Amino acid sequence: MQTLPRRFKAVKISVMRSDEFIELSGVMMMGKAELSEDFPTACTDGRNEIYGIKFITALADKELGFVIVHENVHKAARHTTIYYTLYKLDARLANMACDYWINGRILKADPRGNVVTMPRDSKGNIMGLHDIKYDGWPVLKIFRDLQENGAPPPPQGDGEGDGDGEGGEGDGQGESGNFDEHDWESQQGLSDKERKEQAEDVQQAIRQGAMAAKKAGVGGKSGKLGLGELLQSKVRWEQEMAEFVSSACASKDESTWSRPNRRFLHTGLIMPSLIGESIREAVLGIDASWSMLTDDRLTKVVSEVQALADQVNIDKVHILYWDGNVEKHEIYRGAEFKTFSADTTPSGGGGTDPACVPDYLAKEGITPDFTLMLTDGEVSSWGEWSTPVLWAITNERITAPVGKTININ
Repeated sequence: MQTLPRRFKAVKISVMRSDEFIELSGVMMMGKAELSEDFPTACTDGRNEIYGIKFITALADKELGFVIVHENVHKAARHTTIYYTLYKLDARLANMACDYWINGRILKADPRGNVVTMPRDSKGNIMGLHDIKYDGWPVLKIFRDLQENGAPPPPQGDGEGDGDGEGGEGDGQGESGNFDEHDWESQQGLSDKERKEQAEDVQQAIRQGAMAAKKAGVGGKSGKLGLGELLQSKVRWEQEMAEFVSSACASKDESTWSRPNRRFLHTGLIMPSLIGESIREAVLGIDASWSMLTDDRLTKVVSEVQALADQVNIDKVHILYWDGNVEKHEIYRGAEFKTFSADTTPSGGGGTDPACVPDYLAKEGITPDFTLMLTDGEVSSWGEWSTPVLWAITNERITAPVGKTININ
């Protein structure tokens, strides 16, 4: 008779080798998977996984495969880091929003259940959250919909999740209807260095999965989870910012060509060194209008801002979330900006008028070295600017008529 550890390993390997989920294979090899007598369901801390022995013993192989994929998509999408602020606002709805997002993608990747199927309890009730309404929605939009319209009652299963799972106040089956816990707090205990290393490890794991899919010749079937598109920065921010600051922002007495910036010599670029070693003050205007809540645009933009934070030193950063008005103003000083994605709270959902940003800066007396505007470019007007402005636009067909434009994609 096959032991549970051997069965678990066999199911995991089978999923990793499948056309449907081979893109997740790199992430599935990251961290450790522990089988525990004391844990009620399943959980991840963003790197490692833990599975309750009693829980997974009762699952069929395809159901176990679904749970394994579910936990590893949590890891790949870095949910417990990126959406920690949603968890602080409403833990139950944050858990549910992430799970709706994941399960919709898993079912889209394997619609016929060839490799995995949603688990069921002993009475035949589905354990887990799925609503075709949320297919393709970003997590933030799902969260807001649950806030505004009320979360549906959980399915009446007989699972043992109690909503207070080890390490993270997860929802289990008892509270939200899903089958796993969410360890939100472990990520907050990491240092900036550890958090950055984990994010880099996740990105490398996703690249490995993409390479494995390509090598296996299943490119047409891989990529359905959309992980690479969500997590990989599309912009070489260090280079873009150096070029922009030196050409538009830095005055002659702040930079020098006699001392080239050594960080860019390997790229063939001869860039001046900024004497201060960092940018004094910057404004990052993030488009949080309704159009940004579709196709994960806001998630992509937030990921790009985090990539910028990882690469560029800025003494003081103003984050402005705007739609038709500036809806939220956050300030980060020095190293605080390095953990931007864990601390920020997006706000918006209205119209799209970037002219509100220079108006707001003038009203508040903010005079930054430059302003970076991140948007999909679907705007009503571009505004009048008295400071250098750089536009990072998700739509490659749109170029701003003022300032400089780079394309995120």
